[in-house]
Amino acid sequence: MTAAGSTLPPGAVLVHIGPHKTGSTAIQVALDSAADRLATHDVAYVTVGSYRPRKAGWALGIRGRPAGTERPPMKHWKRLVGEVAASRAARVCVSNEDFGRATPRQAARIVEDLGGDRVHVVAVARRLDRYLPSQWQERVKAGDARGYDEWLRLVLDTDDPEPDWDRHNVWFSHDVRALAERWVEVVGPDRFTMIVLDEADRGQLPRTFERMLGLPEGLVVPDNSRSNRGLSWAETELVRTTSAILAEAGWERPRRRRAISPTVLRDMAGRPAPAGPKSPPVPDWAVARLRALSDQRVADLALLAERGVHLVGDPELMRMPADVPVAPTGAAAPAALPPLEIEVAARALASVLVASAARDLPPAEEGEGEAE
Repeated sequence: MTAAGSTLPPGAVLVHIGPHKTGSTAIQVALDSAADRLATHDVAYVTVGSYRPRKAGWALGIRGRPAGTERPPMKHWKRLVGEVAASRAARVCVSNEDFGRATPRQAARIVEDLGGDRVHVVAVARRLDRYLPSQWQERVKAGDARGYDEWLRLVLDTDDPEPDWDRHNVWFSHDVRALAERWVEVVGPDRFTMIVLDEADRGQLPRTFERMLGLPEGLVVPDNSRSNRGLSWAETELVRTTSAILAEAGWERPRRRRAISPTVLRDMAGRPAPAGPKSPPVPDWAVARLRALSDQRVADLALLAERGVHLVGDPELMRMPADVPVAPTGAAAPAALPPLEIEVAARALASVLVASAARDLPPAEEGEGEAE
C-alpha cells in the first residue's frame, strides 16, 4: 500500500489529469525544463513538446480542443502510448489537464493504454473562489464577452436542467468527488492521489511530484520564464470589452478569438503583469452559495480519504476565507471595474496594428479555446 505522496513503486506510470486551472501548466513547464535531470534519476517525462499531449487526448475524443478545429488523428495518441511503452525508466510521468474531462470510458482507455496496473493517477483540487475567476478569464480569452457576474450566475445555477457548456465544463472536472470516483472506478483508491492545493505554497506541487517520482527535493523547479502568466482583472476586462464590441459588429466568437489571441493576448503574456487585482471580487449574491459548495468539497474530500483515496494537503484549505473580497451588486451598487493603465491599452492596440500592417491576422495558437 502506497502512502499519500510517497514514492511510487518501480515501473509505475504517474498520470497527472489536472484538471484545468489548478497549476497544470506550471508543473508541466517545471517537469519539461528538468527532463534531462529527471533522466539521470531514472524518471522519464514523456509529454515534452507544445500541445502534443493535448492533441493525443483530443484524438481520443476528450473535449477541450478549440472550436472549429478538426479532431486530430489517432496517430497522436498512438505516439504517446508508444513512448510510454518504450521507456525503460523506473518511473514515467504523463501530464495532460484535459484528462480531467475524460468520460468513464475514456478514463478506462487511458489507463489501459498507458500501462494498466502500472498507472497511478494524480489530480489537484483548487479553492473555488480562486478557480472560478481564473476559468472565467480563460473563457474571455477564448472570445466570451460575458462579465464575471453574468458568467458566474450561469455556472452556479446547478438546478437549471438545461444543458450548458460552461456549467458542464466547470463541474464535470471540478466536482472533486465525482472526478475521483470516475478514476477510482478504474484504478482503485490506492492508485489515486488528490492534492489539495495550498495557494500560499508555490512549492507544494513540485515537492509532491518529486516525492511520488522518487526524485531529490529541489530538482523540479518552477520556470517563470516559460510560464504563461494569467491576465490581471483590468487586462481581462479590456479583452472582454473589445470582444463585446466586435460581437456587436457581427463578429462570431471564433473570429474574435482568432483576432485577439495571437495579437493582444500574446503581447500581454510576454510583459510583466500590471499593478492591480488579478481577479474580480466575489459578488455578494454568490457568497453564501460558494461557501456552501466549498464546505461540501471539504466533506467530499474527507469521504474520499475514508474510502482509501490518498490526500496530500489539508481539506480545510478548500473553505472560502472570511476576508475574501466581496463586491455589492444590484441597481444601487456602483460599477466597480478596475482602473486600466493607458500603456496597457496602447500596447494592446499597437499589437493589433502591427499584425494588421504586416499581413492578415495570423491564426490563433492551439489552446483551451471554446471546447467542442
